[in-house]
Amino acid sequence: MKRRCFCSIFAGLTALFILLPAAQGQQVTEKGALPAPRIAVIDFKRAVQESVAGKGIIRQVNERHKRIQKEIAKDTAELERSKQELERQRALLAPEAFKQRLREFQSRAQQYQRSVHLEQRRLDAMLGQGILVVEAKLTEVLRDIANEFGANIVMDAGPGRGNILFYDASLIITDLAKARLDKVLPEVKLKEPTEAPKGATQRLQVPRSQ
Repeated sequence: MKRRCFCSIFAGLTALFILLPAAQGQQVTEKGALPAPRIAVIDFKRAVQESVAGKGIIRQVNERHKRIQKEIAKDTAELERSKQELERQRALLAPEAFKQRLREFQSRAQQYQRSVHLEQRRLDAMLGQGILVVEAKLTEVLRDIANEFGANIVMDAGPGRGNILFYDASLIITDLAKARLDKVLPEVKLKEPTEAPKGATQRLQVPRSQ
């Protein structure tokens, strides 16, 4: 789950961040007006994942996932027992009555499956919202670092992003950015999604035979 969630969250990260702290809204209007590039390099994904807040988010997600898995295992066993009980009733009920009971049970079973999927979507949404908080704060940290060091370009040079073949190690600010991020954002408390997935239920409902 951990790998799948992070892949989906980070898939949209851009390969290049351009920061112009001294003239953010200023446009080039004449030839020769471009400033000399002053570049810093960061592995953005690693900084987020290895930050204290990032690790805390994953820990919270994993803890909730384990609780859900235990509940699902328990409820699935109960669902199987209900199915077996319904099968035992086959000989006691008229054919039409049994078919009606079976249809009702199948409907409730499908609803249970939907509730499980919705709970997973809710968990993914919580992860996404938490990671966005860390990413936003890291962006603020990068702007401060760019101002401090006079950088006007910050490149994301993490694995699989960009086409940077070589860069001087003295340009890398990943550890510096992560350390400062840890100071300003030591923890992100995950919350229920601001917009719950459509049709979400308050809790998993286990279908039972009647």
